[in-house]
Amino acid sequence: MKRAMLILSAMAVLALGQPVLAIPSLQTFIPSATWDAGTQTWVTNAGTFELWVIAANTDAKPIFDLTLVGALDQNQAPVASALSIDGADIDAFTYGTPPSWGDNAGDYPPHGIYPTNYFELSVAALVDDAPETVHNMQPGEYDDTAPGKIFKFEITTTYDWLHFDSYGFLREQDGLFKFSPNSHDAEKRTPPPPSVPEPGTMLLFGSALALVGVVRKFQK
Repeated sequence: MKRAMLILSAMAVLALGQPVLAIPSLQTFIPSATWDAGTQTWVTNAGTFELWVIAANTDAKPIFDLTLVGALDQNQAPVASALSIDGADIDAFTYGTPPSWGDNAGDYPPHGIYPTNYFELSVAALVDDAPETVHNMQPGEYDDTAPGKIFKFEITTTYDWLHFDSYGFLREQDGLFKFSPNSHDAEKRTPPPPSVPEPGTMLLFGSALALVGVVRKFQK
């Protein structure tokens, strides 16, 4: 009996020592992007790219009303035909914080983005199947896997800055629905052009160069 207890204790210790693999219920990801660890965001500067919404554990915990959100810079007004998804122009924007309806209206964490002009695109009313093995796309966490589903979109945009989030709703054991935003988001950023000195600065710089030339001439 004592030996059996020791074996069970050893097994428990080994089990506790095993890493617990976790993967977010929702991730927004750009395959060609780089990871910005400071903002937990996948970033690209391309005008055309593929965007993924990754849903995990959907066989055990279905996601309801899965939605993609795109947000403009707070100083950017919507521009007609500046964004298309799978070939369809996205011109209808709402100012504020998503979601734009229901008891959870405006519940999305601001995270330096909202309130601003944003659009919502319905991805799926219900995701309750898991035909794929999905990964935690955060660097260093890729070995964390779960059954799930990936939704892919072709994005074409002329906006310099465009932020993507996703959200859905999970049904809790008490039957109530819990608002569930994504853990990792994605963004299109165009690097700012090199700064050009103001004309006055250029004039002063030119005068300084001329003065240096005169001094060198008299030093010879």
